[in-house]
Amino acid sequence: MCGRFVISSNDMFGLKYESSYNVAPSQLIPVKTKDNVCLMKWSYAPSWKKNMNLINCRSETMYEKTSFRNTKRCVIFHNGWYEWQRKDKEKIPYYHYCSSHIFAGLYNEIGCLILTRSSIDAINHIHHRQPVLLEDIEISRYLDGEDILNSNANNNINFHRVSKDVNSPINNNSSLIVSVNFS
Repeated sequence: MCGRFVISSNDMFGLKYESSYNVAPSQLIPVKTKDNVCLMKWSYAPSWKKNMNLINCRSETMYEKTSFRNTKRCVIFHNGWYEWQRKDKEKIPYYHYCSSHIFAGLYNEIGCLILTRSSIDAINHIHHRQPVLLEDIEISRYLDGEDILNSNANNNINFHRVSKDVNSPINNNSSLIVSVNFS
């Protein structure tokens, strides 16, 4: 779930960032914490196993897993994300987007990850998980510790099928988010 996303804006949280239409794990991404804004590695590991490289965490179990015991909260800017639908032996990419541009996340000194939740009905035929989305007005409350895991931001997600060019992180241009029709 949410293994690639898009940052097409150039100024998030006051940080300058080069647009990317195919943000992949281990890249530096714009992150806001309670006290700071910075570029942070999108790849999380608990301090006791630094080579774990997690990019997502189920919001329903984040308090139960020892891997997330000493995390702090962050939010991650995005303009949309990709999910792949499995049909037979094929993986079909879809671009998802909405009015919210904020993923809820967790971080430590190693890096950050995106919180996930069960997908809303409109997109669960593509993938059963989706990122936890927040409205701009919920950022401070989330960073202060409030569990806003079912924000209304999660309810109005649009999507369309895109080219398989997104499958390679080498490809990185605006054509990746353009709707394609297949028969």
